[in-house]
Amino acid sequence: MSFWAFDVVHEWHRYYLSEAKKYWNQLITIVARDEIIKKVKWRLPSKKENIRLEDVKKTGISDIVILGHKKDMMYFVKKYKPDIIALGYDQTSFVHELSEFLYEKKIKTEVVTIDWYESKKYKSSKIKAENNKKH
Repeated sequence: MSFWAFDVVHEWHRYYLSEAKKYWNQLITIVARDEIIKKVKWRLPSKKENIRLEDVKKTGISDIVILGHKKDMMYFVKKYKPDIIALGYDQTSFVHELSEFLYEKKIKTEVVTIDWYESKKYKSSKIKAENNKKH
């Protein structure tokens, strides 16, 4: 299972999803809801959640791509009880909350971190800034 905002799908996201899929034969990807992103990042994403969902589906990497729950960030962890959850290198705020949840609920899920891939080049904020300069 993987979680992300996928505000602007780019090469790092493709790398992240491809690396996550190597851990198991099926990858479920949860695309964060607009409200959850606003809560975590204090701002809305530049693209609406349905567009971001379709962008992730278009990569063709994940077997299942679904929008996250509107209120419960752990809903799909409880529902699917994945063997492995792959987080990105900068999802540090979520690691603690997720680890605590797994421990409390006695869910035996391994959490792995996917290392960065040219993070200075492939970062959503940098790509959005470059796109804004062009327009």
